[in-house]
Amino acid sequence: MPSMSKVEEGLKKGMFHFGQFVEKVIGQAKKAKTSYETRTGIKPVLALESQIQKEKIYQLIDYVTDRFVISSIPELREKNSMEIGEGPFHYLHSFVERKAKGACGVLLGGSKPFAKGKISSAMVIRANSRSLPFDSQYYDYVVARFTTPFQSDLVGPVKELGRVMAPDATGALIDFHPFGLFAKSGQERLRGVESSIRGLEDYYKMCRVAGLEVTDIREAFIDDTLRNFFTTPIEMTSFRELKGSPLVLCLFLMKTR
Repeated sequence: MPSMSKVEEGLKKGMFHFGQFVEKVIGQAKKAKTSYETRTGIKPVLALESQIQKEKIYQLIDYVTDRFVISSIPELREKNSMEIGEGPFHYLHSFVERKAKGACGVLLGGSKPFAKGKISSAMVIRANSRSLPFDSQYYDYVVARFTTPFQSDLVGPVKELGRVMAPDATGALIDFHPFGLFAKSGQERLRGVESSIRGLEDYYKMCRVAGLEVTDIREAFIDDTLRNFFTTPIEMTSFRELKGSPLVLCLFLMKTR
């Protein structure tokens, strides 16, 4: 029977050789990964904010949002309508033109200055989207532009939308695309770090809890329809790098009875 010292020595040798084997496997895996990335051209993913100026991103978002929303605004005669977002407002003048009984713009915190222009007959207030100063079931049509760093987690605001929307009321909710390349840290990020959205199914769950039905969903990507926004050689390089990247999500909603 071998002595205890020989057994211990054998165990130490075994562990040493096992450790060498593990290190060899890890080394081979790292080498294979490096080789694969070199062959396939995989590069670190850069945030949208690090490749395009913030004002340019807002221009892109505003353009695709208008493309989705303007044509979908219904006749609003004898109906109350509301737009929520960071100024300037985009749709209040359309509410007025469509003969809305009441048109209200709700400015989120930190909103930019704006000129009323055509919306002189609309009411404009500053409020918290989690606690809107309106009676329940008051609005017949709502557009919520939540593509702003002043709007992070959507659970509370969506519940408020469900509260203030009347039965059969309709509207649109615009948010940063959950799969977009928006920065997750740093001072320049657009999307709030508190966001609980991880995928499209989260929007359906959130709306269902708020008594809202998602009737349609549209996605916008950085594609050839946005090419004209990139004018300088540097911007064109960014466009080629970002082409196909998700940008904005638009949900069309209806308040269930």
